[in-house]
Amino acid sequence: MFPVISEAAEFEIKPRIAVSGEYTDRVDEAATIKQEEYITRVLPGFSLKYHAPRLDLNSSYNFDYRHYAKGTRGDEYTHNLNASTNIVVIENLFFIEGGDTYKRVSLDVARDNTNESLFVNQSDQNIGTVSPNFVFRVGNNSSIKTGYRYTNTWYKEPSGVDKREHYAFVDASHEVLEKFSLTWGYSFSDTDTSIQQYKRHNAYGGFRYEYAEKSFLFGQAGNSWQSFNNHSSVSNLYWNAGLTHGLSFATVTLETKVQYTEDPLRSSIKETIYTGRLARNFARGSVEISSGYSEFEILETGVTDRKRITVAASGKYELVDSLVLAVGVLGEHFTRTTATDYPYRLTGNTGLTYSFNNDLSLSLNYSHITYRYNIPDTSSSKDINRVILEVAKSF
Repeated sequence: MFPVISEAAEFEIKPRIAVSGEYTDRVDEAATIKQEEYITRVLPGFSLKYHAPRLDLNSSYNFDYRHYAKGTRGDEYTHNLNASTNIVVIENLFFIEGGDTYKRVSLDVARDNTNESLFVNQSDQNIGTVSPNFVFRVGNNSSIKTGYRYTNTWYKEPSGVDKREHYAFVDASHEVLEKFSLTWGYSFSDTDTSIQQYKRHNAYGGFRYEYAEKSFLFGQAGNSWQSFNNHSSVSNLYWNAGLTHGLSFATVTLETKVQYTEDPLRSSIKETIYTGRLARNFARGSVEISSGYSEFEILETGVTDRKRITVAASGKYELVDSLVLAVGVLGEHFTRTTATDYPYRLTGNTGLTYSFNNDLSLSLNYSHITYRYNIPDTSSSKDINRVILEVAKSF
């Protein structure tokens, strides 16, 4: 780590590198034929932080080189970038925010497979944003934020739907009481994609109430009006509501929301989500159980494309100083789009990580993924086994 500190600014850059070896017994995820592969990855990178009176910059980047020893795939490389910046043009009034993310994502918005494969049905994605905005303080308890945001979404794979969005917004909040606040907002967006154009108006109102320590209730509800360049239009209710309640032994979180999810293969899709989570921290670890339900609706037609149900449990425990055991299980059910689609995916994983004193860590992880037409029936299942050994060092 190399910090540089002065009266005016703080600068820190922290290089790192990770090297891993992976064994998988089904590298291309074919249902009928297993094909083994040994994959070596080298991931040099860095994290950067810069803080000055009128500029904040945070960035994390790594280069990802992959070598397939058996030649099932040629050597490849990709990148991982997460960067954000905030420029203070006029103190306490005018700001310019920006950001960029580059990563490999699943092309299937409902069935993410980035945790079981490095490339199958995936694409590199880059999302860049810039947003000049004004923040107005109204008295001691109210604020209004208004501005413009431009977002450019790009996919490396030709099947990905690139998007360019112009977005104008106003969001306001008012603290009625010490632990009770109201919010409202309006936005207009004009989006041009590689397959169609559309415009959208959103209006909402909401609240947040903290009724006890580590316990709060929030809710937002509104309507969205969307028109497409083929002269069709839709109107939809949307919401975002939840409850977090701190018990003496755990924290309970319940949430539901309607959101416009980024779909690599479509211009616009609506996702309705219901989730529940119970989490508990221990002196040497933590445990969490959760479940969720999602519906994906094609906005132009109003047709529900797919549904997903998830049930999961995970935990971490420090066996001895610096040695952490992690375990997790996940069950998912998907509605099928074709007769050959597997409706069930079951995942189990476990791993050990040992952290040395000099920012050096060694980890060993194993995961088993099985796709099934029926949970008890293993005769036609597709199974994937992965073992990953990684050493990582920060400087």
